[in-house]
Amino acid sequence: MNKILSLITIIMMLFSGMITAKNIPASAQYLGNEGVLIVNNNKKILFDPIFKQNYNRFTLVPKQIKEKLINSAAPFSTINAIFITHDHADHFHAAEVSDYLQKHKEVQLIVPTQVMKKLALQPNYQQFKPQLHEVSLNIGDKPTSLNINNIHAEAVRIPHIGWPKRTEIENIIYRVTIDGVTVLHFGDADINPQHYIPYAKFWADKITHHAFIPGVFAVDEHSTTSAKIQLNARNITYVHNPMQVPDKIKALAVDYFAKPGEKRTIKVTTNNAK
Repeated sequence: MNKILSLITIIMMLFSGMITAKNIPASAQYLGNEGVLIVNNNKKILFDPIFKQNYNRFTLVPKQIKEKLINSAAPFSTINAIFITHDHADHFHAAEVSDYLQKHKEVQLIVPTQVMKKLALQPNYQQFKPQLHEVSLNIGDKPTSLNINNIHAEAVRIPHIGWPKRTEIENIIYRVTIDGVTVLHFGDADINPQHYIPYAKFWADKITHHAFIPGVFAVDEHSTTSAKIQLNARNITYVHNPMQVPDKIKALAVDYFAKPGEKRTIKVTTNNAK
């Protein structure tokens, strides 16, 4: 009887506004390689979650996590949007992504042009085409933005790791805001500072509460602080690390994802709001 009364009390408080979803802090959960699930309130987005290749180096999404994702089992129910950073096999698999979209008609997909072209070759393309949102940017273009179901996304093209080679790869950095929480996902962006200086105003215009950056950016004891300042980011978690995390990264005592299923709380304080 007491349990029933307690439940009724909680329901009444929810409807009265005394308890809201905002009491639950935003979070990030690691899937593998650069796959990340972001949850805030009742909204959920994914970065680079569906891929099949790891080049015998990077972490694959474990079967049990992938099955939950494909079948929309918790915590992957009611996904609002998926962001794909670029067309590489350790970030994106066209057939599996198209099958997922066909199964989950409510999910929106944001992709660079090269990924869009791969999806257009899929036999079921017309069935999920309405769910696609193309980001078409050249190196040096101004950032672009789009709003999808009250999720505000900004995109900028930064050369892929290995610049000045491989400039043909459309690597997109996404800065996404969900109900006041802003995250940044780098894809495989190159480390050279000259790529980011032209976008100084873009970084300064909005605080990023949590950034997910390739481990190659963790160069020394100053690199994380420098990246936070340049990107206007409060916290950084390194992704795209080898399965055997380099001793250098461990020695730097920086935050990094290594084990699928790991979680981080995305901290947002009142003096960080902008």
